Amino acid sequence: MAGIGYSDARRAAFDAAAAALTQGQGPVQATRAAIAATDTFFAMVSTALNLEAQLAAMACAAGCSWCCHQIVGITDAELALVAEAIAAKPAKARKAIFARAKAAMARGKGMDQRQWWAARIRCPLLEDDGLCGIHEARPLPCRAHNSADADACRRSFLGEPVRTPVLAAQQGIWANAQAGLAEALLQAGYQPRPLALAEAVLGLAKG
Repeated sequence: MAGIGYSDARRAAFDAAAAALTQGQGPVQATRAAIAATDTFFAMVSTALNLEAQLAAMACAAGCSWCCHQIVGITDAELALVAEAIAAKPAKARKAIFARAKAAMARGKGMDQRQWWAARIRCPLLEDDGLCGIHEARPLPCRAHNSADADACRRSFLGEPVRTPVLAAQQGIWANAQAGLAEALLQAGYQPRPLALAEAVLGLAKG
């Protein structure tokens, strides 16, 4: 494992996405390829660095959604994957997602990350049961997030100045994977724009 770093995660995502695009596949398939490559890379790193115990100590679980009240930065390609997942839902579920996106942007338009978090603005993809409505298609930054203390997340959500213990390797790998995906898109002639998830989802409703 010596010499392996975050740049290798970036390269793995880039290579996978670029291969998909070279084969004539679109941004959705490129995003899926980058996610699959990053899953494989992270599994390799976890084994090499003996991260299993730390991963087992992560408190993140289905229904725990304190972190789902942040501005999430995504690429157009990730939005395309999100859009596909939303489109596959029943009309009632799609309508609810777009209504939540409209409400989120009505409250949070112009806010920075700190202000958005303080306002406790819910991700429009978060369902009432605390589950992500498109979990399998969630953006890369959502895959990066983790915490070893759910109560610390709760207290931070409620406004206490606390820091949550995180697994930096997971966050760093997925952040670099997103950069690799963006680079592959740019090389293929796309112009990947930085997008805010909630605002982008609202744009789908208007689309």
